[in-house]
Amino acid sequence: MAQNGRPAVIDADGHVFEREADIKKYLEAPYNRRNTALTPGDQPWDTHLYETFEDAISWIGTSPAEQVKRWHDIMDREGMEKAMCFPTLSGSVIKLQETNFQIAVARACNDYFANEYNALSDRMQCVGVLPLRSPQASVEEMHRAVTELGIKGFEFVTTGPPLALGDPFYDPVYKAAEELGAAILVHGTRSQAREVGAGGLATFAEVHAYAFPASLLLQFTSMICQGVTVRFPNLRIAFLEIGATWLPYYLDRLNEHWEMRGEYEMPFLKKSPTETVKEAKIWVSLESGETLLGPTVDYIGAEHLVYASDVPHWDSEFPESLESLWDRTDVSTEDKEKILYHNAKELFAL
Repeated sequence: MAQNGRPAVIDADGHVFEREADIKKYLEAPYNRRNTALTPGDQPWDTHLYETFEDAISWIGTSPAEQVKRWHDIMDREGMEKAMCFPTLSGSVIKLQETNFQIAVARACNDYFANEYNALSDRMQCVGVLPLRSPQASVEEMHRAVTELGIKGFEFVTTGPPLALGDPFYDPVYKAAEELGAAILVHGTRSQAREVGAGGLATFAEVHAYAFPASLLLQFTSMICQGVTVRFPNLRIAFLEIGATWLPYYLDRLNEHWEMRGEYEMPFLKKSPTETVKEAKIWVSLESGETLLGPTVDYIGAEHLVYASDVPHWDSEFPESLESLWDRTDVSTEDKEKILYHNAKELFAL
C-alpha cells in the first residue's frame, strides 16, 4: 500500500486509549466485584497541558470500535499496511503488587484487546500484557494469549518490574516467547519515574524527557549484560519510545565495561555489547528528526531500526515524522524501506 512515492508502512508502535469499564467486563470472579482501579496511579501530571493537545484528547473515552475506525482512516490516508498498537494504561499491570489480582487483570486486558480491537481488524492489532510478578503465570498467559487469542507480542514497561528484565527470574518467560514466536516489547514510560531518580524534578517536561530514556537504558543494560539475547538467540526484542541515536554512545560505554570487567561480570558475552546487539534479533524505534540518525544507521545497521508513529499520544509528530523520514538524505532508500516496513514485519512475525 504505497503512498506519495513511499513504500507500504508498518507502524511498530501506535497506541489505543483503554476504558477501564470495558476491561472490567472481562475480569473473572471474585475480582469483578472489586471497586478499585485496575492499575496503580501516578502523580497528577498535566499530560495534555491545559487541554491544548486537542487531537490526543479527542481519542480519550472513545469506544474501541471508534478507535479502530480512526486507525483505519489514518492507515488508508498514509499508506499503512499494519499498525501494531500498545496500551496507554494497561502496561501498568506490571506494577500491581497483588500477584493474583495482577494475573486476573492481565487476562482481562488481553481478552479485551483481542475481542474489542483485534477481532475488528486484521490491519490494526493490539499487543498484550503479562503478570510478570509470576513467571509461571506469565508463561501460562502467554500460551493462552498467543495460541487462543492470536496476540503477537507483549509490552514490558520500563518501570515497575519486580527485578530488572535481564534477571534469570524471567528466563521461563523468554523461553516461552522464543518457542511461541512472540515478541518482547520493552516500552519506555514516565510513570513511577521516581524509581529512576526523577522524584526531584520539577515539571512534567523534565520528568517525561528524562524518565523514558533513563528507565529504558536501565532495562537495556540488564538484558544485554545478562546475556538474554545470547541465552535465547531466537528471541525477538524491541526497545521502544526513546529514539535510536543513543545506541552508539551507550554501546561504546557498555563496550568499555565489557573489556575491563566482562570476564567476571558479563560472562555470557563472548563478544562486545555492540557485536552482541548487531547479531541479535533486536530492534529499536527511531525518531525521524534525530540529528545523528544517519551515523546511527551506519553504526548499528538499518536492519535493527523500526518506525513508530506514537499516534494518538500528545507528543506524536505523525504524519510529519513519516514524511520527514522519507525525505532524509543521510539514509538510503533501501534502508528507509527496511525501517518503514521489512523490519517491523520480522519483529512481529507478520
